[in-house]
Amino acid sequence: MDKERAKFVLQSFRPDGADADEPAFAEALALAAKDRDLGEWLADERSQDAEFAERLLDLKIPNDLREAIFEVLEGAKDEPAEFDADFVGALASVRPPEGLRDQILGAMEMEGKVVEMPKKKRGFFKTAIWATSAAAVVLAMVVVTFFFAGAGGNALAGTTPQELEYSAIEMLESRLFSLDLRNDRQAALYEWLEGKNLPKPDQLPKGLDGVKGVGCKILKIGAGKKKGSLICYSKDGQTVHLVMMERETLDDANLSDLSDAEKQCRGCEKKSGWAVTRWVDAENGYLLLGQMEPEELAKLF
Repeated sequence: MDKERAKFVLQSFRPDGADADEPAFAEALALAAKDRDLGEWLADERSQDAEFAERLLDLKIPNDLREAIFEVLEGAKDEPAEFDADFVGALASVRPPEGLRDQILGAMEMEGKVVEMPKKKRGFFKTAIWATSAAAVVLAMVVVTFFFAGAGGNALAGTTPQELEYSAIEMLESRLFSLDLRNDRQAALYEWLEGKNLPKPDQLPKGLDGVKGVGCKILKIGAGKKKGSLICYSKDGQTVHLVMMERETLDDANLSDLSDAEKQCRGCEKKSGWAVTRWVDAENGYLLLGQMEPEELAKLF
């Protein structure tokens, strides 16, 4: 057995030493005891495994996650796009401990270093390879869930304008952001939202009248998961995003109507490069966002 094969074997060695009597592990351990470099590698590997396990124990799973997932499964029916959005949203509140990303990526890199073993030993390693492959799948799921679910889902945190601004921009900037419906006709987007009993605009800024649509998305607003919606418009080569929710959902004492929205155009305090404004009508609250200067957003009014 050479060093590379020994490393491959020892990657599957259980920390409690339960595998020490297996011939392949015994041979690899004997080599590690003689070879200084391999011994140091094994010590480092055990240390990383222990740290990784400790970090996983630090994960805080929301108490209502199970119920949220079942709620999504029950309501999904035959609408895959809506199911995907709701499922990711249900996981959005899960947050990993700091440093977990590097540990997962390091473990995934190690999974890729597979060395072909002699045929006479493949019976044992068939099980080991299956185990490491299964581990790689689990790790991939963890990566997707923890690094993208919160930002790329359909759940917006909070109900104040500031909270909604920050979480909406985080969602829009996510690499996993997607729309539930794509259509360049405004009327088609409004019909889709109306058919799902979701907020749609009764009034729009003059600059958005008749422009092409991009698509729309179902949103869940705040801890109460109040219904909300997102419409994206294409204006002069730029995309403008309109977040809508029932007026009672928006927690803001300084509510203003569309006529004052132009004056309220400003840059987002936490996200540079984003301009925002807001207004309300009799039924809904609106948040308009775009990656542009506030002066450009104001021109839409």
